[in-house]
Amino acid sequence: MCFRGKRVSLENSLTSDIDKVTWTISNGNLEISVGFNATCCGQYSTSSEIKGDTIFIKILTTQIGTCNCICYNTNNFKFTGSGENYKYKVTVDDILNFTGEIKP
Repeated sequence: MCFRGKRVSLENSLTSDIDKVTWTISNGNLEISVGFNATCCGQYSTSSEIKGDTIFIKILTTQIGTCNCICYNTNNFKFTGSGENYKYKVTVDDILNFTGEIKP
């Protein structure tokens, strides 16, 4: 949802997609998708690591951008040879936090 050329506050804007984490296991590989609403023209860095039975994913804004748009951003992570019985902890800018367990 972009408000180009208009002076509109995005505080009360609604987006159609909710912030969420989804995962799938295919051929023994784990794929995690993180979706969140944020500025369309921002730039993000990502990192992930596995410690014990927990996957940690961090998404950080590196540049906020100056546009007046809110978009649904997705980041996909693939862990080869990984699969079942992991926990995950995902943070987006230390504001959004997702935790869960992967059990097929």
